[in-house]
Amino acid sequence: MKRKGAKKPIMALGLLCCLFLVMPTVAFSWNQATHAYIVDRLGNHAGHDDLKEMWGSVAPDMYNFVFDPDLCPGWIGDQTQGTYADTFLKVWDAAETKTEEPLAFGFVSHNQQWGADHVAHTSCQTCGEKDGYIIVKARLLLNAPINPADPEQTFGKAFASLGMDPDMALLTAHAIVEEAIDIRLGNEVAPLLGRRLAAAARSDTKGFQPLFVKAFAEDYAAYCFGGDSSAAAAALTAAEKGHRKDMIFLGQAISQPEPVAVQLLAVQLTGVLSELGFSVSVDILKAAMFSAMGICDDYKAEVDAAVLYVDKSLKDHGITFQERRQKK
Repeated sequence: MKRKGAKKPIMALGLLCCLFLVMPTVAFSWNQATHAYIVDRLGNHAGHDDLKEMWGSVAPDMYNFVFDPDLCPGWIGDQTQGTYADTFLKVWDAAETKTEEPLAFGFVSHNQQWGADHVAHTSCQTCGEKDGYIIVKARLLLNAPINPADPEQTFGKAFASLGMDPDMALLTAHAIVEEAIDIRLGNEVAPLLGRRLAAAARSDTKGFQPLFVKAFAEDYAAYCFGGDSSAAAAALTAAEKGHRKDMIFLGQAISQPEPVAVQLLAVQLTGVLSELGFSVSVDILKAAMFSAMGICDDYKAEVDAAVLYVDKSLKDHGITFQERRQKK
């Protein structure tokens, strides 16, 4: 199966494709390296230090990079990210072994209902606003000047002049903000984050594929493949395999010094926007990413608050290794 738009690693930037037609409704939240960082902190709290948890935490986003409408990416993406209540728990319920448990733990930590994405998309913990942290910061980025000497020329106006409607401009700003935080985390807080993310994508976390199929193939087949479970399983497996390549690229990018990481991700976003019909210079995207880094100067406090919030939420909902094993 060939993934549309997979000529090069796409990561969160590919979410811009097809806008709301095929994307999960919570497509923009924390970016994958931030999810990996959050669950790595949770794992340390629980006495675990496992790449499986990190891979599980980034896996819900794998359908953000699949745009073929025949594969119903919007529906399955909503299922994995937890847009609908408890769909994400299918992986936790399907886990049967000690090898599968940390993968499932990481997966559940991501969810929109009461997991890490709830903080990013719905309920900022530290910024004093009702929206999620990423949304608040993306709006600020659109209103920020490209050049302080010309405060009237904002990134929002620049994107509009290139033919972007407000939704497209906001989606672009979301992608930039997400990656700015990933870069700052990798450079300032967790120097091994990128390497660990890439290692998780390369490691024996491949045991996630059968768990993912076990959790979602039946419902996915019924919704999208006329009940053909083998076709659904093949689609799920291919999406997970492609996601690994994307995460290796992201991990390698944020492992570079900040200017190099910004250049890599800005060039990538330029290419994606070009495929969508928008001719945006690398320089303006680099400027936007550096601006987003400044706007997100309080990111560490929000990420720390997200760790505490998710830790409590998981325990409140009985998602702990100890409680799971007691039930068995």
